[in-house]
Amino acid sequence: MANPYSHFFAKVVWGALCLLLLSVAGKLNAQNLPETSPKYKITRQVMDRLTYVYANSRPQPQLTIIARKLSLPKVIAQYQPGNRPIIQLSEEVYDLCRSLGKDSLNALAVLLSHELAHHYEKHDWYYTFGIGQTSVQTPKKDIERFESEADFYGCFYGELAGFSTGRVFPQLIDVLYQRFRLADQLQGYPTKEERKAIYNKKQTEAGQMLAIFKAGQFLYLLQEFEYAASCFDYLLNRFPSREILNNLAAAKLQQALVLYQATEPPGFIYPIELDARSRLTAIHRAAPTSFKAKQFAQLLTDARRYSEKSREIDPGYVPAFINLACIYLLQGNQAAAIGVINELEPSKLSGNAHTMRAIAYYKDKQPDKARQDFEQARQKQAYMALYNQNLFSKLQEPLLANVTDWIKSWFDQEEITTPPLKAKGNKPEQIMGEAARIALPNPVSTVKVSEKPYLLLQYKPDTEKLLFSVQTTCCQYLVRYTPKNYAGKTSKGIRLGSSVTELMQQYGPPNCTFSGNSGEYWVYLNHKLAFEISPNKQVNNWLIYANTL
Repeated sequence: MANPYSHFFAKVVWGALCLLLLSVAGKLNAQNLPETSPKYKITRQVMDRLTYVYANSRPQPQLTIIARKLSLPKVIAQYQPGNRPIIQLSEEVYDLCRSLGKDSLNALAVLLSHELAHHYEKHDWYYTFGIGQTSVQTPKKDIERFESEADFYGCFYGELAGFSTGRVFPQLIDVLYQRFRLADQLQGYPTKEERKAIYNKKQTEAGQMLAIFKAGQFLYLLQEFEYAASCFDYLLNRFPSREILNNLAAAKLQQALVLYQATEPPGFIYPIELDARSRLTAIHRAAPTSFKAKQFAQLLTDARRYSEKSREIDPGYVPAFINLACIYLLQGNQAAAIGVINELEPSKLSGNAHTMRAIAYYKDKQPDKARQDFEQARQKQAYMALYNQNLFSKLQEPLLANVTDWIKSWFDQEEITTPPLKAKGNKPEQIMGEAARIALPNPVSTVKVSEKPYLLLQYKPDTEKLLFSVQTTCCQYLVRYTPKNYAGKTSKGIRLGSSVTELMQQYGPPNCTFSGNSGEYWVYLNHKLAFEISPNKQVNNWLIYANTL
C-alpha cells in the first residue's frame, strides 16, 4: 500500500524545486539587459540591418547584452554556436562604442558583423573578440583563417548595410585593447598589429567587391543589363547571397524583357521594369528585329535558376518571388505565376506582388480576381499601380478603343499635372564640390570584371566616398556616389530626406524609374543623375555620372 504522505511530500519537493529553478532563471535573466532597454533596442536595430544584407538560410542568432558589473567583463563580443546560437555583447562594450560619438553605430556594427560572419560562415566553435579561451584543439592557422574570413565578410556586409566598418575597425581595436588591458599577443590569436594588418588586407578585398557591386547597380540603372550581369556574376562565387543572386536574376530577366517587348504591343507595366515610360509612349517604335527565341529561353532559364537560389537562401525574400512570377508570365505559364505569389505569407504580400498576380489573373481570364489585386496594389502604393489599374479598367470596356492612344494620353496627362519646375539654371551636378567628369585621384585600383563583354573597373579605394570609372567596349563612365550621412545637396537643393514632391518640383518626372529591393530608383538622363527613393518616398542617396567617350 502506498504511503499516504508520499503524494503530499512529492508535491512539496516539486514546488520547492520549481521555486529554485525560477530563482536561478531570474538571476540569469538579471545578468542580461531586458529587450525593452534602449541599449538593447539600438543594438538590435544594428544587428537587424546587418542580418538583412547577410540574408542567409540560417536563422538569426539570439542577441543578449550582459549587464554591467563592477569588475571588467569576461566577454567583449562572442558568438556561441549550437542549437540556439547566441551573440553576446557586454554592456560596458556598448558604452565604449557609444563614447565614439558619431561612430558609435559603426563601432557596434564592427563587432556584430564580425560575430555574424562566424555564424553565417558556419565557424561552429566559440568565438570571442579577444577575451576568453580559444579551443585548444583548433590550430592557430585555422583560427587565423576563420578570423580573416570573419573580418572580410564582416567588413563587406557592414559596408553594404551602410556602416563605416572598414574605417572604424583600427580605432575600435585600439580602444578595446587599452580599455580591457589586453596583451598585444593573446593565446590562440594573431597579435594586435597582425590583426590590424589582416583586417586592412581583407578591407581592401571587400572594398573591391563593394565597388563591383555598385558598378553593377549603376550599369543596371543605365539599362546596360549585360554588363550589369557581368558584375553580379563576378561576385557570385565569392558572395552567393540572396541580394547578388536576385540582382543577377533581374539583369538576365531585363535582357529577356527587351527581346519580349520588341514584338509585343504596349500594355501593363511589370514592377521589375526600368524604362516602361519610354517603351510605352514612343510614337515611332523601332521595327522589331527577328525574335531570338533561343537567347530568350536561355535568359529566362538563367533568371529562374538564380531567383530560385535566392529564394532557397531566404524563403521569405519577396523580390525573388516577384522575379519568378514575371519569368513564368513571360513563359506563358499564368498558373505558375499565380502559384508562386500564393506561396507568400499574407503579411508579405507587397503591392508589387499583388501587381504580378493581378496581371497573371488577367491573362488567365479571371477578371474579378485581377480587379481585387489591382486595387490592393494601388492601396499599397505599388510601382505604377494607378496606371496598371486604369489600363485594366480600360481593357474591360465592351467597346475597346485604341489602347496605344490611351496609353500615350495617360502619360501626356501625367506630364500636364506635374508641378511646374522652378526656374533655375541647369548647373553641373557636384558631390562634395566635385563634378563627375573630374578624373579619379591617384592611387586607383583596377579590376577586369569581364573579357566578353569587355568590362574594366577602376575605383578609388575609399569606403567613405565611392568613386569609380567603368569602361565597356563603347563607353567610359565616371561615377560618384554620395557618402554616408552626406550633408550636401544637389544643384537644385535636393538633399537626403527630401520628399519626392520636392524632387518633382525641381527636376520634373524622371526619364526612367525602377522598383528596387528597398524602394525605387529615379534616373534623370539629361542631368546624369540618379536618386534612390525610400519606401516612405524620401531621397536616400544619389549618384552623378559622366560619359567621357
